[in-house]
Amino acid sequence: MMRTTRLQTRKLRNSITLLITAILSGASLVPSIVRAGDASSASVVVKAEDVMAKIALSASTIAPGGQLGVSIAFEVAPGWHIYGDPLPSEFTTTKVKFDDQLLQHQSIKLPPPTPLKFEALGETYPVYTGKFNAAGKLALKPAITPGDYKLAGTLEFQECNDNMCKVPQSVHFELPLKIEASRT
Repeated sequence: MMRTTRLQTRKLRNSITLLITAILSGASLVPSIVRAGDASSASVVVKAEDVMAKIALSASTIAPGGQLGVSIAFEVAPGWHIYGDPLPSEFTTTKVKFDDQLLQHQSIKLPPPTPLKFEALGETYPVYTGKFNAAGKLALKPAITPGDYKLAGTLEFQECNDNMCKVPQSVHFELPLKIEASRT
């Protein structure tokens, strides 16, 4: 129990130090979001400090009740990692979750994380480093009125290196989605 308390205290101290340093240096703490894509697909690039994720839908137009594929291409800067599952509650696990306003069901699978031993803590945790991909399916609700929508979601993660952890991030994003009348 004592080890967890020390770890939490150290993470909080590191996060506060990082936040103060970033503010004093004029660094932007606001994640950037860039729209990308063409007429047949929708995507957005989310960049928050040393983590980037390109979130893309398999199509930008769909009928009510249809299914969309979703892919997420992650890139974590060298020297940094983000956490996978399973993880103690004091850490923030990496996840992508779409709001359920338009969705009946969602299933997103990240690849298996790599175990990383933290010698100073005597603990091993599941992490992601470098480039990796996740994929899944989104099932739309069958009773959506045709029109233009924003499919909103959130990317959550906490980036750390061997010496410190940054403040956990929860980055909101939106993807354009056109719902067309069913062709029956």
